[in-house]
Amino acid sequence: MAGDPDRIRTCDLQFRKLPLYPAELRDPSGRALLAAFRRLCIPLLFAGAALLASSGLAHAQIPASRSCAPEGALPADVQRIEPDGTIMLKEGPTLRLANIVWPDHLEPNLRAKLAKGLVESLQEQRVSWKAVAPPDRWGAIPAFIFVQEPHSPSAAALPPFWLQAGMVEAGVVPAWPEIIGGCWDELVTHEAVAIDQRRGYWAPRLQSRRLAGIEADPSRQAGRRMAVIWTVSGVRRWREIFFLNIRNAARGGPALSASAATISALTRRGLPPESLASRRVVVRFIVAREGLSRSRLESADHLTVLEKAGAASQR
Repeated sequence: MAGDPDRIRTCDLQFRKLPLYPAELRDPSGRALLAAFRRLCIPLLFAGAALLASSGLAHAQIPASRSCAPEGALPADVQRIEPDGTIMLKEGPTLRLANIVWPDHLEPNLRAKLAKGLVESLQEQRVSWKAVAPPDRWGAIPAFIFVQEPHSPSAAALPPFWLQAGMVEAGVVPAWPEIIGGCWDELVTHEAVAIDQRRGYWAPRLQSRRLAGIEADPSRQAGRRMAVIWTVSGVRRWREIFFLNIRNAARGGPALSASAATISALTRRGLPPESLASRRVVVRFIVAREGLSRSRLESADHLTVLEKAGAASQR
């Protein structure tokens, strides 16, 4: 129910101890699910993990689909996390969390709170990382981070978990299709849990506030990475461009365009244009200087169709 305060209060985002573990690893009754997790999930996690390229980080290749498995990850000692999300290690390269949208400079309080909360959550944890792409223009290496609680003699040790999956499932940040493949599909599945339960980033009031901020001053918001939930009312074609009309959008309001190549990619995935009408979708886009009326779908991976229950995606 939209007016239920318990469904929207998640937008407060108080990071004292982030709930980083994905749902399948959390067990408030005493980790009774650990044995089942090891039996069913661990073989899948380790089946196709890719090793770092032997030629060095500067020439790292975009990894295969199981780069989000912890096998082959390098140990790390996190010294601090900058407000922009850059992870500084005591020894080693500078890292950046790949496949998520870190809060930008227009949300300074949120980004500072997230950096502080994440550092506190990683204390006394075993942290490791994998490079998933070459360093960016600032010298930071896009990486997948893995976290494991220290083994205690009185309790069975939890396996390492993928940090980005935990953050996305908790609604702390949205996912972004930077490195695609099997790991991207897995990340979207974790994100569907946060969307279904309206956690954090996906709280309706926060969504409305972000969109209102873009419409009020689009030039200031230009270049931001955004993820929003819209309902497509219909799709129309003009020459080689397709326009996805957004339901309840006023004149000059949100409008989404996509190239013929993007529509062809969606069609190959079983999502032809006519099937998008009346569907709830997660759209990931970069804010244009002209505002929401010039939103562009960069690729098929930037759109996720939600099921009726809102808990899964068709890809």
